[in-house]
Amino acid sequence: MVTNPVAIMRRENARLQAENERLEEELHNLRDFVQILNDLALATKNVTSDDELLPLLERIFTKALKLLNAPDGSLMLLDDESNELVFVLVKGALAANLKGYRIPANEGIAGWVIQNAEPALVRDVRRDPRFSHTVDEQFTFHTQSIVAAPLIGDRKVYGVIEALNKPGDEPFSDSDLALLGLLCRFAGEALADIERLSPPEKTT
Repeated sequence: MVTNPVAIMRRENARLQAENERLEEELHNLRDFVQILNDLALATKNVTSDDELLPLLERIFTKALKLLNAPDGSLMLLDDESNELVFVLVKGALAANLKGYRIPANEGIAGWVIQNAEPALVRDVRRDPRFSHTVDEQFTFHTQSIVAAPLIGDRKVYGVIEALNKPGDEPFSDSDLALLGLLCRFAGEALADIERLSPPEKTT
């Protein structure tokens, strides 16, 4: 069998072009990530109260979903008294339904992230026993893939950010998980800073 050198060169050129495009996309994402951290670091300096905290969290959450190219996602905070996760911020198809919705703090991928204080990457939720079908069934939604990371500050878990379903059923990557984890660490430290600055509640 005679090997066609022209065909080999074409395949190699195509491979190199695809690899170059992938590297350019990763570099672009890293530059965006650095800019996001810089912008948020400046914004954090001006946050000194609970009233200013939610807008900061919304900026972090919105930028995280944009960076991951995720159309749907949520930011949940842990209610220590009821041991529930509260959907505080929601983007995408379920934004109108899920805000204020509560789930047990040990339920689903988000619950696992909270309980273990570790991020999670699930490329196909149907193959992961940790996934809870409750939200999908109640609100007629189809979750395919999830990347989630805990909001941790001063060794305390405050909540979790989840990003769902990249366009075209493309699964999230390890790079997506790393970027979200760093952003959530930043947001968690901001929460811890606010908690330290807040005056103690008066007892009667």
